[in-house]
Amino acid sequence: MLGELFGQNAAIVAVRRALASGNLPGAYLIVGPDGVGKSAVAASFARAAACLTPRSDPFDACGACDSCHRAAQGAHPDIITIGPSGEQLQIWQLWSRPGRPPGAVSRTLSFAPVIGRRRVYILEQADRLTESAANSLLKVLEEPPPYALFLLLAPHPARMLPTILSRCQVVRLRAVPAAELSAYLQREQGIEPERADMLAAYAEGRIGQALTLARSTAVADEIARVLDYAEGLPGAPAHRALRAAEQLRKLAAQTKALLGEEPVEPAEGADTDAPSAKEKTGRRQFAAVLDLLVAFYRDLLAVRAGAGHEALVHRERAEALDRLAAYGEPGRWTACLDALLLARRRLDANANVALVTDTLLMRLLSSGDRK
Repeated sequence: MLGELFGQNAAIVAVRRALASGNLPGAYLIVGPDGVGKSAVAASFARAAACLTPRSDPFDACGACDSCHRAAQGAHPDIITIGPSGEQLQIWQLWSRPGRPPGAVSRTLSFAPVIGRRRVYILEQADRLTESAANSLLKVLEEPPPYALFLLLAPHPARMLPTILSRCQVVRLRAVPAAELSAYLQREQGIEPERADMLAAYAEGRIGQALTLARSTAVADEIARVLDYAEGLPGAPAHRALRAAEQLRKLAAQTKALLGEEPVEPAEGADTDAPSAKEKTGRRQFAAVLDLLVAFYRDLLAVRAGAGHEALVHRERAEALDRLAAYGEPGRWTACLDALLLARRRLDANANVALVTDTLLMRLLSSGDRK
């Protein structure tokens, strides 16, 4: 429910004010970085909007009516979540097309809610709407039925068509300070302080990402593999860059738990170094690995700049970090961080993955002065 959400007080106050007024706009765009909690906010928003007997002061779902029970079970007929099919959110997912399953919007929008007070459509990763799908929504977002509410989720308003953006109220979610997130993980999830600090740093204040990392037993293994790889980079010669880039791509292809997915074990006797058509690495996998490398290189910079071990994300690797940081002056590690952040931006802009990783490793292995 809205009252149970952590770290998004300003957004929740705005949502509650709109719900309590009874004059709810028909469309909202909920924006924020991946893992910040957009889906959780949308689900709680939908639950409160559909609730038959909502609480007041502050406004929230009652948690006891039939609508709330169905929503809690993920079986509410009036709350419909639509995510991309493949890489994009297609028009046939919204509006019925020949040879396709019935469109989620076209088969329900003309009918009043079955159980709740409102019929709510949650469009996850709405920035991936095809142009035809986005254009097909324009009229319904401008003049939806009085019982309909559309919640669109995206990383940033700039990712949306201006015509869509102009028809939505924007709710912005922000990352919380790492110290606050660490305290939350310790208090609410029972995580030991050192691990909570590490998870909060990796998640960069994004609670959804932190909880994903905390709940998977395979996450620690994947993090260890990435850090083992990272430890081999500071002392590697520049001519090894392309080989290191290939290793990075294979490492990212095996990353599952960091994304909240079940890791897939290779078949017995399989050649784990051989390329596979099934091992197509998604951009989200690369992004997760790059985020870990950013934290690692921040630690190298912190060590070289004279910060104490208590400032490190990877305190358990303090001895190795002390040794590796000596390979360069602070300027080298700053240049490496710049290269990693640039690679992350290029990845988000849909640049070629192989080109991004080749360029990144050439910069990581050749940047700055070495001892």
